[in-house]
Amino acid sequence: MDGAGNRSKASGSRGGMPRSSGRRRTRDQAPGSAWARFLHDVRDVRERYGKQTSVAHKRFVLFLIVVGAALRTWLATLPITSEEAIAYMDYATLPIGETISNYSQPVNNVLHTVLTKWSTGIFGVSLIALRLPALLAGVLVMPLFYLFVRSMFNRYIALMALALVAASPCLMELSALAHGYSITWLFTVLALVFGRHLVRENNMISAVLLGLCCALCLWSVPSSITACLMVQLWALFSILTKYERSLNERVAALGLSLLVFLAAAALFYLPVIMSHGVDQLFHHATEEEHTWKDFSINYVENVMHLWVWIVDPTTWWMALLGFAGLVHAAYISAKFRTLVIAMAVGAVPISLILADGGDPWQWSYALLIFHLGMSIALFYLLKFIQDKLIRGFGKRTRTAWISVLMLVGFAWPGLGVVEQRVQHLPEAKACALFLVEAMNEGDGLCTDAVWRAPLDFALLAEGSEPDPLHGSPQPGHELYVVLAPKDTEYPMALLHCKQAGEHYAAPVLVKDWQRMETFAARSIDAP
Repeated sequence: MDGAGNRSKASGSRGGMPRSSGRRRTRDQAPGSAWARFLHDVRDVRERYGKQTSVAHKRFVLFLIVVGAALRTWLATLPITSEEAIAYMDYATLPIGETISNYSQPVNNVLHTVLTKWSTGIFGVSLIALRLPALLAGVLVMPLFYLFVRSMFNRYIALMALALVAASPCLMELSALAHGYSITWLFTVLALVFGRHLVRENNMISAVLLGLCCALCLWSVPSSITACLMVQLWALFSILTKYERSLNERVAALGLSLLVFLAAAALFYLPVIMSHGVDQLFHHATEEEHTWKDFSINYVENVMHLWVWIVDPTTWWMALLGFAGLVHAAYISAKFRTLVIAMAVGAVPISLILADGGDPWQWSYALLIFHLGMSIALFYLLKFIQDKLIRGFGKRTRTAWISVLMLVGFAWPGLGVVEQRVQHLPEAKACALFLVEAMNEGDGLCTDAVWRAPLDFALLAEGSEPDPLHGSPQPGHELYVVLAPKDTEYPMALLHCKQAGEHYAAPVLVKDWQRMETFAARSIDAP
């Protein structure tokens, strides 16, 4: 919560990173309850940052956030995906009690599903309303991450970190999909902000808010337990290395945040636990049993999948330079090194215990830490260039130019990649528009398992309730059959809908898209 100054002078004992030039606020300076001191610190940060930040810097921060938001919004207009449709149609359309307790499929990331339920309830069923919670979370991460990095280091590193986050193709990709991962980043960064304040000020309000953010992060996606542990361990390591006299008191405050985290997480997941048990959260019944043998065989492949997912939207040499920057940042910065160690200690044991490396999206929060490390390395590289090569290359100028270059260099090639590697389904909307026009009262609809949820969502978005359409047509009326030709044949689609082919005339192909075929078959008698 409290800010660092903007000096770049090395601090020696703190790994060569800038010391904070901001005034240390003590309890004597902010008397009263923990809540009063917390509000005092918030006002103090706002006032100091307002005075210490130039108008040009403020405008540039706003520019980066607006560009990042615009890129994410554009991606959010791309067609629906199958997982998004399944999560919404199978869970967000249920009564709220069933939404928060039904975990029969791992696509139900409970908090995110609840937010999509509210969003579509307020704004109506549409693609943007479905993705609005994830999109807003992905946008809000940017200013909050800037605030955290500035409080830890300085405004120049914070500006470059903001540019990287704004242009990060992987972060843009997940911010524009209704899955809930961007919500985990939002609460992770909020937890880091509150953790920073807790470490410095030992404020019980910060401890409670830290624990609550971790619980909400876990409620968004169960696999985000590693991000929650990272924040808790980072705060612990920071306290242990920084304080001696007040060590016990500060550790006790952090212990309170851990208790709040565990209690709130248990409360949030209580409906799921009562319905499915605790194991369902980490070893879902629909997934294969995780064994050490499988883990030892597949963990290298999982690491490579993560690497490819991160590197694919950029070039290999930029990825290698970024990795080198991370190593260098961890070497020169004790603060960053503490964060990296906390991330590793929070992730590795959990993966070993669960014998599961997870999918790449599960580790997306680590990109925030990676971008921070790259920004630290760039800051000192540019400082070296100024000191040794171009003495007129001032901090403001070099930071602005490199931020723009990173924004363009990462976003421009990455947008096309993230657009193509996600399987969007434009056929669902096209078919829904066709069916709304073609189907008459008394007609029936049969959809195979592949297209059921995407088509139902598209029908809802077009203002047509899908449930009454599914089922048998009246005699003499049409049965429209929608299927994925590569996965389902016409007889199998009928079987899936519990229909018998002998009750219908020969089907006629009425619409043919790349991944979807729509047939019409006239009912010749009552099925």
